[in-house]
Amino acid sequence: MSLVRFRSAGQYVRYCHSLTRCRSFSRRHLSTSTAEPHLLVSAYKVDSSEQHFFSVPVLPELCLGPATSLLTLKTEPMGLASSQYLNGLFCFHHADYPYYFAGPILAYNPTTQETINIPLDRPRNDAAETWNITTHFGFDPSTNSHKVLRIRWTEALPESIPRALKMEFNILTLGKETMSWREIDPVVPFDYVKYASGGRSVCLNGALHWIHRYGDSIVAFDVRDEKFRLIPYPEGYTEGVNASELVRPERLVEIGGCLALIVSEGKNALETKYLVEEQMLELWVLKDYHNHVWVKEIIRLPFRWDDSGRPFPIGTLPTGELLMKPFCLYKSPAWVLFYHREEKYFKKIDIPGLPEWVTSGCPTLKFVHCYVGSAGLTNGVSNEPPHGDLNEDSKENGSS
Repeated sequence: MSLVRFRSAGQYVRYCHSLTRCRSFSRRHLSTSTAEPHLLVSAYKVDSSEQHFFSVPVLPELCLGPATSLLTLKTEPMGLASSQYLNGLFCFHHADYPYYFAGPILAYNPTTQETINIPLDRPRNDAAETWNITTHFGFDPSTNSHKVLRIRWTEALPESIPRALKMEFNILTLGKETMSWREIDPVVPFDYVKYASGGRSVCLNGALHWIHRYGDSIVAFDVRDEKFRLIPYPEGYTEGVNASELVRPERLVEIGGCLALIVSEGKNALETKYLVEEQMLELWVLKDYHNHVWVKEIIRLPFRWDDSGRPFPIGTLPTGELLMKPFCLYKSPAWVLFYHREEKYFKKIDIPGLPEWVTSGCPTLKFVHCYVGSAGLTNGVSNEPPHGDLNEDSKENGSS
């Protein structure tokens, strides 16, 4: 496996343009939409400072094939976070303080094993301190284009009381001729000081979605129009949710083509204990996206769990089964749980074929996602010998 290398900026633009805009790519993606699903599993190896990415096929009868290695990268200690799988691509990026500007952003096709480096946007205001950045990956089905959105929270220097806080928005469109970051100034319909996003958003219906810390709505950002709007929570939803649970980014997921909110903790210790003892998860599924119609669904799990092993939904398979993982990957064995929502049966299975250092109990697992292969296009791309130093790539891209 090697990172995709480009002899010129023009070649890079042509590749992105063909990958995201070409009609044959759309046809090929649609033709593989019923292909064999896979898990993308990532683990960080501390002694070598490397992040490893593995592909695990989901076989008929909900069995897992052995893991195969896809990609290995040198990364910073916090490793890379990942977007959901969008129309053939994942987006990997460094997350959490102080690694906002470490390495490039990566768009990765796990089927072709091609990786394209997206140079980072850089701070433009030396008179402001950056205290948080989140990176988001979106797809606009109306134009068949991917976009990367970077949201930066800054504080004016010198510090003042009250604090002079600001949100800055930069966006890049893959495949666009200029292939450069644009600063945008959208109207923000929420208090950005209280706004919360753990860095992982859910893209659905051409919009990115996040959790709002103190509000009663989900924040949505339309990828095509580059405008914000709000989607109200289901009535009474926040009244029964623990305050710490409200801000967890994992609480918002896509299930069966719908947005869904997950409740696994009550508003107090007694209610949380009840959910654990009754082995329950609550889902609020946004069945009618445009009219904001929510439907509540109860999942009764086949076993009790502690905090680290609590199953947490991460998406659905093309065949309709709900896929769950342990809530705290770094405390749990490498397993997944399949749940058929209509017939209400479960299947728990260990992930086979992972190296021993992944399954030895050390805090190594970073994330588990599901994808269905899409071949994409590779015209005009030069694949040079394997190379996995992400920081080295960052320097090269920064100088081009």
